[in-house]
Parts: sequence; structure tokens; C-alpha cells
Amino acid sequence: MSELSNLPSQKDAIAAALALYPARPFAVSDIGSQTGWLKAAGHDARNLYVSGPMGLATSVALGLAAVRPNEQVLAIAGDGALAMNLTSLATIAGAKPKNLSILLVDNRVYEFTASVPTPTRELDWLAVGRAFFGADQCMRLSDLTPERWAGVARPAMIVADIAAAPAKPPALGMTPAQIRLEFLKAAKS
Repeated sequence: MSELSNLPSQKDAIAAALALYPARPFAVSDIGSQTGWLKAAGHDARNLYVSGPMGLATSVALGLAAVRPNEQVLAIAGDGALAMNLTSLATIAGAKPKNLSILLVDNRVYEFTASVPTPTRELDWLAVGRAFFGADQCMRLSDLTPERWAGVARPAMIVADIAAAPAKPPALGMTPAQIRLEFLKAAKS
């Protein structure tokens, strides 16, 4: 990680993670930059842009995975956000949903709040994921191909080391009511 300039952007990491799936998964993003970059990487009615308390993408995604057991679900969490809800990893590990994965995007800063360093910037997220889900179920995005990802048991965690963005993500341009309506329509199909 010494050469941060060679790291992908958050938008590119999200797009790469979504491309690992043969069919578009439901994607649940954390408030702030993950929401903006998920939409920029590819808006889809199956995206659930979480607003409200920071760090809830993993918890919301677990609920979605429980009610949609035949659909793949990807929670997109920032390093700062997931640090605020680490207990969700224990809950997910205990529940063992066969359709839930987490994309942890690690840029070592609170990107949405003027790039304040996260207290977890020295944390080894790969080791954290492996502690909860096992070595075969937690890997770096840079090591994955769609073929390899297809063989990974769930729950699983993908760690993406990313570059801090030079600017805030694009505005979402949707109200919570619009997000809800669009997502409910997609969930019913």
C-alpha cells in the first residue's frame, strides 16, 4: 500500500466488484461516498442507497439477504463506516447467509467529511474479514476474477484498497422517497 497513486478509485472498485457477478446483485451502500460512487458506477433499481446513520449497509444487507435468499446481495461499506458497526460482522458470521458479501472499500479517510483520517487506517481489514468469515471467504478485490469469485462460499468479504478521491462523489440526485419507490419495484420483480 505504499504506492497509493496506483490504487483504483472507489467508483472503479465498486464497478469491478459488481462485475464479478454473472447477474446483477442487490447492492446496499453506506451513507456518503459509497452511495454517490455506487450510483456513479452504475445506477440500477436494485441499488439501495442507505441514508441515515453511518455504518448500516452491512446490517441492512443482512436483512435483505434474509428475505431474498435466492438473490445475491452485496453490502458496500467504507472503512470508516464499517468501523462504526463491526458487530454486524459477528452477526453475519453467526447467521451464515449463503447469499451475502461485503465489499470493504479502504481509503483510510472519511472521504465525505473532508478526508479526515479514520481511526482504523492501520487496521488489516483482510485479517478482520478472515477472522469472521475464514481465509477462503475474505480476499482482496485485486486477486479476484469472476470465475474465482463464483467458487467462494458466502458470507464473504472483499477488501478493496482504494485511492482517496480528489473530490466528493457526485450528488445522488434522488430523494429517500424516490429511492424507496424504485427499490421496492425492483424487489417485487
